[in-house]
Amino acid sequence: MVLPVLMLGCVLPPSQAAAIEHFLELSLEDLLQQEVISVSRRSQRLSDVAAAVHVITAEDIRRSGARSLPEALRLSPGVDVARVSEDRWAVSIRSHTEYLSNKLMVLVDGRNAYSPSFSGVLWNTLQIPLENIDRIEVIRGPGGAVWGVNAVNGVINIITRSSHAAHGTLVSAGFGNDTGLFALLRQGGPWGEDRSFNVYLQTREGRDSLTETGDDHHDRSDHLSAGFRLDGGQTGDNWMMAGSLFRADSDGIGVVRDPLSPPTYRRVETITDRFSGVDLQGELIRQTSEHSEIRFNASWSYSDVEAIMLADQQQHIVDLEFQQRLDVPDRHAITWGAGYRWYDDSISGGLTTRFDRPRETLHIASLFAQNEILLNQGLRLSLGGRLDHNSYTSTEFQPTIRMLWNVTPRHSLWTSLSRAKRIPSRGERTADYILTVARPGQFRLDRPVDDALANLPIQGEVRGNDAYGSERLTAFEAGYRGHPSPGLYLDLTAFVHRYDNLRSATTVTDPDMLLMGENDAYLIAPTQFINRGELTVTGVELSGDWRAGEALRFQLAYSFNDIGEFTGGDRLFSSFIPRHIASLRSAWNIGHQMDMDLWIRHVDRRHQPFLPPLDAYTTMDLRLAWRPERQLELALVAQNLLDSERTEYYSLTPTFLPTQTRRGFYGQIRLSF
Repeated sequence: MVLPVLMLGCVLPPSQAAAIEHFLELSLEDLLQQEVISVSRRSQRLSDVAAAVHVITAEDIRRSGARSLPEALRLSPGVDVARVSEDRWAVSIRSHTEYLSNKLMVLVDGRNAYSPSFSGVLWNTLQIPLENIDRIEVIRGPGGAVWGVNAVNGVINIITRSSHAAHGTLVSAGFGNDTGLFALLRQGGPWGEDRSFNVYLQTREGRDSLTETGDDHHDRSDHLSAGFRLDGGQTGDNWMMAGSLFRADSDGIGVVRDPLSPPTYRRVETITDRFSGVDLQGELIRQTSEHSEIRFNASWSYSDVEAIMLADQQQHIVDLEFQQRLDVPDRHAITWGAGYRWYDDSISGGLTTRFDRPRETLHIASLFAQNEILLNQGLRLSLGGRLDHNSYTSTEFQPTIRMLWNVTPRHSLWTSLSRAKRIPSRGERTADYILTVARPGQFRLDRPVDDALANLPIQGEVRGNDAYGSERLTAFEAGYRGHPSPGLYLDLTAFVHRYDNLRSATTVTDPDMLLMGENDAYLIAPTQFINRGELTVTGVELSGDWRAGEALRFQLAYSFNDIGEFTGGDRLFSSFIPRHIASLRSAWNIGHQMDMDLWIRHVDRRHQPFLPPLDAYTTMDLRLAWRPERQLELALVAQNLLDSERTEYYSLTPTFLPTQTRRGFYGQIRLSF
């Protein structure tokens, strides 16, 4: 049912109003000249980058109608985003889509948001106002040689807006039948001669979604966050300080084992996960000479996570990093540096986990270097590598070699060969995972068990293993970037990912390994994490930008992924990216005061371990915006128009009752002064 849309007040600063007017006027030459920093840790024109990179701009996010960071990531080709419940997401690039995104590195202004606890990112803890994001640089493919271990399938760097570009007052608010109430208040301005500041307060709620039976899922969420950013400096000497604190409550329905209630052998629990934390970050950039620059970056993050299914945990993460850029004119561009990460936590198990060590401290020390060599006019060779010494697997080396050929100013070709690694998580070394219970006879063994035990249900468990090691990826990529005609921009990438040492588990085939459970009611079949999995993924990714006229723009994103056979045991907990993911967006400026955006997405069938595949779906979002004044914007957004409900993902660890993504409508106002 369509609920009345309540429009409250929101913000459109003058700089953003100007960006709206020029959104469709950005030339294709400007796209190629756009600068990115996440590929090599130095500012480069997009036309000079030998990697699969896509930039999601602030205007892309605003005009998409996305209300969360994972939704905005759907704008990039090759990124798989699936909704687990109202406030939980599974995100990945090229393969291994998981609730915790364990092969994906997420950065916020270069600060590493990857947690060693379960290897990955809890998206609930990234409460960054979308209005504060300047751009998101999405690097598809390995980034370990630059950003270190765990940057296996890709790197997402969320770059926030400088306070120099966020002066004035911004108020943004809205309400919808699915999104609930959301609001942002931001204030910024000059602070001295060469300094600026901004502060913000944001609140957001999410409404209950539906279960597959049509009942309320009881997965509403409430978010509250606040933060600041300071920018300053003089010529050749710039600095930035930023901080935030957040609180998020996410309800849901978890599924836990219960062998005493056949025939399902499961019990559902209504849960509330609570996430809170503080992030502080500082950066200093000093120009030491015309051809040299040094950069210092330091951050501290504290989080208190009460994830009922997984764990109750408090953790501290400190990152320190030094980097230097050295240029030899017309020949070499050298970047080198060193880093240190300290992680300390205290943890206790949840409904589906046990931990044998309640306290853990980890250390990672790093050294990296990269040299971009200009071989001749238009031909560049990049050689790089990184050493990461960690507490679990000692020293890991991740090299890369990249070649770029600027055929003409409008066309470039590139290729790369890289190695990346994911080191074990604390959860894989020290935790036991309680899986679902199988009915008698469903668990196949090489030898029969005793007749007295044959009719008992069997509970599966995967136990931590101190010998569990790193997963490895060897990746070959090749691509084209350019605009073959005056109104068309294309970016095409082909890749082959060869994984080995992937996570799998030992197989329980010996009845002597079966242990009696509580009250002799069921048997326990323990297995262990091991590194025996192998997989090859090949694929193609395409993004296109077509200017059909002065006021009309079309943007295409498509990815094809051919997942080979997983060998070396059963794959655990992760699904694979769908074979086809396609997205087509149109942006139409109806005069200077109104614009309309249409976004159609198609996601192919999703295959998950131990479960039937999820159906393919096609959906459409529509956004209408009107600006009666330069500083005021009213918007109406309709989402998921082509289907009333669908299931996008089954979460296996932790196990959540599947949710239905449904049709939604919301209204929004942005106001600046």
